[in-house]
Amino acid sequence: MFDQTDAQILKELAKNCRIKINHLAQRVHLTAPAVTARINHLEYIGIIKRYTIEVDTEKLGYDRQIFIRAAMKDAKQQNEYNTLIKHYRNAIRHHYRVTGDMPYLIEGAFHSRAELNNFLLELGEVATYKVIDVIDQLI
Repeated sequence: MFDQTDAQILKELAKNCRIKINHLAQRVHLTAPAVTARINHLEYIGIIKRYTIEVDTEKLGYDRQIFIRAAMKDAKQQNEYNTLIKHYRNAIRHHYRVTGDMPYLIEGAFHSRAELNNFLLELGEVATYKVIDVIDQLI
């Protein structure tokens, strides 16, 4: 059963998935073995799917961070769209299917305006799209 302590554990892991178990135990007011057991259970039941990191894309040279809403021009072009997304997999951080009139949301980080422009030119061949340029990250 998922409870408030489990929620607290997830919150702390989301902030820092490399936190030491004894530090996490102190924060949630449990023993280290109890926290380990809870984490193992959360993994087993599929609530914790994986551990990951957040990367500062600008420090890696990906200065153009954007979100793109996209919709196929023609359903027959789905394979071309998928091929394009795979081709730019290094620049595409996340690719979602979403609700609304444009069923795809692409989160990307590109090295330059030219690289972004090339992607958009190719995307425009198979889909209509709207670009949302990221100005700053607030949190």
